[in-house]
Amino acid sequence: MKLWKNGQFYQMTAEGEVVSAVLTENGRIFAIGETAELETNYRNKIEETIDLAGKTIFPGFVDAHIHLLWYGQALERLNLNQTTTKKEAILLISERVKQLTENEWLFVEGYDENKWSDEQTFISLVDLDGVSSTNPILVRRIDYHSVSINSALLAHINDFSDNGFDGGGEIVQNNMGDFTGVLRDNATTLAIDAFPPATPSELTAWLEIAIKDLWSKGITGAHSEDLHYFTGFQSTLAAFRETLGAEKLPFRAQLLIHHAEWEAFISSNESFINGDEFVELGAMKIFYDGTVGSRTALMSAGYADNPNEKGLQIHSDASFENLVKLARKEGLPVAIHILGDLAFSNVIRCLRANPPKAGQYDRLIHTPWLTKKLVAEAAKLPVLFDIQPQFMASDLPWAIDVLGETHPPLAFAWKSLIKSGLHLAGGSDAPIEVPNPFWAIHAAVTRTANADLNGVKYWPEEALSVYEAIQLYTTGAAFASYKTSSRGQIKPGYVADFTILTADPFQIEPAAIRDIAVEMTVVNERIVYQKTPY
Repeated sequence: MKLWKNGQFYQMTAEGEVVSAVLTENGRIFAIGETAELETNYRNKIEETIDLAGKTIFPGFVDAHIHLLWYGQALERLNLNQTTTKKEAILLISERVKQLTENEWLFVEGYDENKWSDEQTFISLVDLDGVSSTNPILVRRIDYHSVSINSALLAHINDFSDNGFDGGGEIVQNNMGDFTGVLRDNATTLAIDAFPPATPSELTAWLEIAIKDLWSKGITGAHSEDLHYFTGFQSTLAAFRETLGAEKLPFRAQLLIHHAEWEAFISSNESFINGDEFVELGAMKIFYDGTVGSRTALMSAGYADNPNEKGLQIHSDASFENLVKLARKEGLPVAIHILGDLAFSNVIRCLRANPPKAGQYDRLIHTPWLTKKLVAEAAKLPVLFDIQPQFMASDLPWAIDVLGETHPPLAFAWKSLIKSGLHLAGGSDAPIEVPNPFWAIHAAVTRTANADLNGVKYWPEEALSVYEAIQLYTTGAAFASYKTSSRGQIKPGYVADFTILTADPFQIEPAAIRDIAVEMTVVNERIVYQKTPY
């Protein structure tokens, strides 16, 4: 047995409940109590002792919405998410191209034109053709709902038309009818699928890069959606199983099943929540609309510069309902990407008519723009909310300007959801955001934006308490993964996953939560990350 002593273990069973020591065995919590008590009662069974010297410990934090392979890619590739001007972004792409051979392909990640001070416009065909006429280049926007390409890549796309992709998407043209270089939503597959497929070794390498980084941020597990965008359902799932495990990289992943992989899932004989400690399959993932940044979120009042532009509905009503019915036929819940209030209303109507089996919850992902009526309707259904608090910090105030004064009145309305009795799980949607849970907790508690962290508090009545915000990553994530009796709390029988911190978030000013560092991360009783040697 292993004794973890002299700590401040927040059990997350109720606010303020703490113990000073935990005894673990075979990856599980065996006993909890005070240090002297456990040392006395189990002195003949304790084989190893870790003195935590007063550090603060929580159940292992789980990011309930992430893209593990994309995150590994983003850490490896040129990433423009920190650029402050368009000129800087183009210069970085140009410098990377100089390192390539003449016809070598380049995939760039993460630009956000809203952060640029010189020109807040999408990267265009003209921009990228000015960088290279021979190297195929693709630059993906931060929200993953738009990409920009150059003519060298365009030449490799066999069917460059609306027939070349499934579902809602857009090949963006200017007023003259010329292609701008920008592809939106499902049309992005025209360019992405033109790239050579990833190898198995690349998949495992990206997973390893992502997981080791997440350990350093205190993350012990994640709910991810990766099984469609790389080499297909079977081979991508195989890469996860080859990489994750008690004797491999201990990390607990629940993988959503993209609807386009449904036939592969059915033929695989895999099952929903099969009891694997490290790799499980979750709900069917469906995208209903796009994003505000790409002007493709489906909004009832449209956008400030064009109220008639409502956004993009990726599936027709009939197609969407058919997908939900497919999931129900196999006994699965659905997990639906929703940004706009009109999208939310349409989805709720369909779920009401097609409920999941008893004991299951459909996941409503993102849902930043709501109304009181929509919250009330959702509260009547077996749903949970899969939220990303950092989106509020990143999207405000520019999203308000994009949507205009007629935007839905409940923005990032997390307190309203909790008051309505709804369950929330928290995530980052990395690589769209940095998967630092303390940045998310800070955003949920302070309601301030990255543009001015000590400034305007946006809809402060929707702020969460520190305890509620930490629940997003502990008990909330456990609920979303159907693991309330084994994860998310520090109790006997629960997994021995711990996030150990340098500061106590309950004892510092909310503004300082963002700066909390991780001292140690433990998964399955194994120390996987350690800042300071013990």
